[in-house]
Amino acid sequence: MSMPRPLVSVLMPSFNQGGFIEAAARSVLGQDYGPLELVVADGGSTDDTLRRLEGLLGEFGTRLRWISEPDSGPAQAVNKALRLARGGIIGWLNSDDLYAPGAVAVAARHLAANPDTAMVYGEAAHIDARGLSLGRYPTRPPSASLQAFQDGCFICQPTVFLRREVFDEVGPLDESLATAFDFELWLRIFRRLPGRVAHLDRVQAFSRLHPDCITQKSRRAVAVEGVRVLARHVGKPRPRWLLTYLEELYDRYPFGGGPADLRAHMAALAGELADCFDGAARQALAAALAEDARLRLALPGAFADVYADGWAGQVLALRFAGVAGAGLSARLRGRHAWPAHAPLALAIKTSWGEERRVRIEAAGPFELAIPFPDAAVGDNFLVLIESGDTFVPKAANPESADGRRLAFKVEAFSIEPVANHGK
Repeated sequence: MSMPRPLVSVLMPSFNQGGFIEAAARSVLGQDYGPLELVVADGGSTDDTLRRLEGLLGEFGTRLRWISEPDSGPAQAVNKALRLARGGIIGWLNSDDLYAPGAVAVAARHLAANPDTAMVYGEAAHIDARGLSLGRYPTRPPSASLQAFQDGCFICQPTVFLRREVFDEVGPLDESLATAFDFELWLRIFRRLPGRVAHLDRVQAFSRLHPDCITQKSRRAVAVEGVRVLARHVGKPRPRWLLTYLEELYDRYPFGGGPADLRAHMAALAGELADCFDGAARQALAAALAEDARLRLALPGAFADVYADGWAGQVLALRFAGVAGAGLSARLRGRHAWPAHAPLALAIKTSWGEERRVRIEAAGPFELAIPFPDAAVGDNFLVLIESGDTFVPKAANPESADGRRLAFKVEAFSIEPVANHGK
């Protein structure tokens, strides 16, 4: 005689996710596992979220329960849903994420077969707003240990299922946290329940990345809270969380509503979190920031997309936001440093339609000036500097492992008045 299957309660925090919540709810309620309920804690949505929930209620009946009232954020919403949940196994799916088919049954079966396991999580994939794959989430097994969280969170939240009593042992989500409440919970569980976390080697969920999700919209808060909860639960953190955040800023600065001044932003952030790091970590962070040419060359509203050591690839993008104006030009000081000393042919192309070619005959320093147009070119614009040829260090030097295609080294980048403009 088979044992009865335990009730699984899936908690879903929600706020103005009308475009995604129906798909998220159906990914739960359409699971091939009978004893299942979905408990939605909505924060008082003003879009069509509630209309969509009403429609689902007519289809799924008592398997779906929901409340809608103001809350302080997702952590409080999950805690509210937990108090309403009736199941002995708890899942947690955000209202813009999706369960993979069979996820609930696989997790419930694993917990039933392993009574000492308190929490189980699986593999995950990122998807975009349309549901298209963006690649796998960087998951690691529990054997990676508590210290492995120093390098980033390796548990994708929607893949997690826990026994309800876990919350009795470690407590609910920390409602003082705006972004890292799930990460902080994993740290508590790893500390308090060592050896009782398991990993499923299958894709259990799809985590959606879009402009309004916390992961994308609150990157600074994610980094700050991640460092602070590491300091609270693991000991003095390493600088990796801040350096990973900086790498993400490099991808879009100065576009996308980020900081107005990248160098000032990172200096302020390092000062704000100085008390979380020990002396060695502070020195390592200071050295990493000082040695990175991308940060050294960054200007308020302008960025030269070089490698960390200052080398430009075959196409160097100069990005500008809100800094164009009559009488100004971008000035770049480079160094032609090919081992073969061949001439360097460059094509300069601008997003406002200008194009010209430059030839650097001899090795050594050179300067380029790119005048901005007198007419407005929009808030965001680009200058591309394309090299007609490149060199590969490991091809020039057998002892090198550097396989990059390099054009020239950038030594300085500025925005300056055009000499004699208007005269």
